[in-house]
Amino acid sequence: MASTVGTIMALLVFLTFLSLITNQYVPVWMKDSEAGHMGEALGQLGSFKSDIDLQILAAQTAQLVRRHYIPVTTYATVKLGLDGVPIFSAPTIGELLVNQTTAPWTVWLRYRVGATGNNTTFEVPEAKCPTGICGGLVRLNVFNRYFPRGEIAYENGALIRAQQDGQLVKGAPSFQVLVSNSSAQVDFTLIQMFGSGGVRGVGAEGLQSRVLSVDLQEYMQIVTDVIVNHTSLYGPAWYRFFNDTLADAYGITSDDYDSNPDFEYAELFDAFDRPIQLRVDNPIFLVQSLWNPAKQNYNVTLRFKLDVGGDSVNVLPVTVFRLQHAYVNVAAGERGNEVGI
Repeated sequence: MASTVGTIMALLVFLTFLSLITNQYVPVWMKDSEAGHMGEALGQLGSFKSDIDLQILAAQTAQLVRRHYIPVTTYATVKLGLDGVPIFSAPTIGELLVNQTTAPWTVWLRYRVGATGNNTTFEVPEAKCPTGICGGLVRLNVFNRYFPRGEIAYENGALIRAQQDGQLVKGAPSFQVLVSNSSAQVDFTLIQMFGSGGVRGVGAEGLQSRVLSVDLQEYMQIVTDVIVNHTSLYGPAWYRFFNDTLADAYGITSDDYDSNPDFEYAELFDAFDRPIQLRVDNPIFLVQSLWNPAKQNYNVTLRFKLDVGGDSVNVLPVTVFRLQHAYVNVAAGERGNEVGI
């Protein structure tokens, strides 16, 4: 009888200790590990972004010195997931995808050709890409079970981190607005990626990138608004980036929206506190991100306005709009496709 009771007590102690590990220690350990992995993956995809930026710079330099540009292929290692605790917890799976047919961009403006007074104008509908799509997306989706599930994406030169509770541009794309006393100049880059496929698991995989060519166009004597449209899963991140960049360039603060009737600011959230409508509208620019429930994505719009008068705001004209194209081959692991341009 004594030995039976002793055995039962020993089993109870063991089960209590095992329950403590399973219910307390392992979740905390895995949550910290998953959080650390997301930070590590952000840095690894940041290296991928830097590789493309440096290749674009090399192509620009070759054009300036009128030398032939020889494309190179760079390789960035990305750890997809996280190994679990043996016996106690399963691994955390990650999925790395390359998709050239998603996240399209379009740019539209009309500019005057020839000397001042010439009525001939040309439109610039930037949607004539080799694949019919100007854009592309590289996304790492990590199916965390303890830390909030997250995504890290590379989209048009921007490195974006997204979770259910928010989105943020962590690495800025090539976009700037230069404002002087009498005019504004805008520099914008469209990165068109070619590649498809992906890998899934917990191990380390490679992201290969190869910038094929770079093309720069300058548009002056602009006679219409400049409109940039984008379809993305990360509309709130792009909205905040564009709004913050333009607010800094033009010196606009939240006080302007509170005191000036020409300025409008609106936000709308769903039942889960996710933004479905973000909009800032004033006589200088418009930035908005609108949720499309049918397609389950965001429609992002950036608009530089002409001065139409009749308000209290002096709108500086956009005298130069520089649009740079970069054509990039991307492959996840050994999967991808070559594109000749």
